[in-house]
Amino acid sequence: MIIARGVEMDGFQRRKEQKKDSISRAALELFQTYGFKKVGISEIADRAGVSQVTIYNHFGSKEGLVREVTKKLYLDILEEFRTIIKGERPFLAKLEAIVFDKTQLAGQYQGEMLQEALSRDPEIQQFVESIWQREVNQLMLDLFDEGKKQGYIDRKLSRRAFMLYMDIMRQGVFNNPGLPEEIKRNPKLVRELTSLFIYGLNG
Repeated sequence: MIIARGVEMDGFQRRKEQKKDSISRAALELFQTYGFKKVGISEIADRAGVSQVTIYNHFGSKEGLVREVTKKLYLDILEEFRTIIKGERPFLAKLEAIVFDKTQLAGQYQGEMLQEALSRDPEIQQFVESIWQREVNQLMLDLFDEGKKQGYIDRKLSRRAFMLYMDIMRQGVFNNPGLPEEIKRNPKLVRELTSLFIYGLNG
């Protein structure tokens, strides 16, 4: 009897997580299309095929849902970074992929999700800072070391200078929501930005 109850609870928990994931995916799709402010709980519930009460039971509020979706998005970004930097592509290809992925992300969500979450939600700030300190910084330093080995980065350049420059780039991309559309019209910009990053203004 105890085992049967345990199996039943496992099935219940699994269904609960599946429903929560379905709600998160529906919210992300709607936020992507319409932005945060124009999307209400009722629209998310319709898209996910659940009641509004179910959403409140899982996330507490729209703000709680936004927080969970944003965390998932950052974890997805981390996985993309890890895949790119630990992959077999040459240094320049990795750098281009990182720049392109950032501009795509900024355009896809119009910078709204990440900017708003970071500026208004201390919990998200702490979460992102934890990810950055725990993993992203080391991944970027691995990329830096690889660039030095392949001759793309000046051996006299310090790790600190590289990290500061990458942070400036990161902030700049997310604060320039028009950049993705510009790159769509002119894909050559990705390579130009990468060249500017590597070689400076004099090429």
